[in-house]
Amino acid sequence: MKSIEEIIAAALRIPREQVSPKLSFNAVPEWDSMGHINLMMALEQHFNTTLDEAQMVELTSVQAICDFFAAKALPAA
Repeated sequence: MKSIEEIIAAALRIPREQVSPKLSFNAVPEWDSMGHINLMMALEQHFNTTLDEAQMVELTSVQAICDFFAAKALPAA
């Protein structure tokens, strides 16, 4: 099973080593608005869930994404 960090790296097309809890929206060129949409879609697909607009707006850092999915305890698809 892929880790959230691996999903983020793949969706943003950045090296896994660049993904840390402090990484956030616009911190790297790849995590722009289009990268964010791709990332949200990858997370939805991986966790077989739907994120609403408010959730997508909140999930703007690796830490926020990890905390969100840990709290939801969603199994990977």
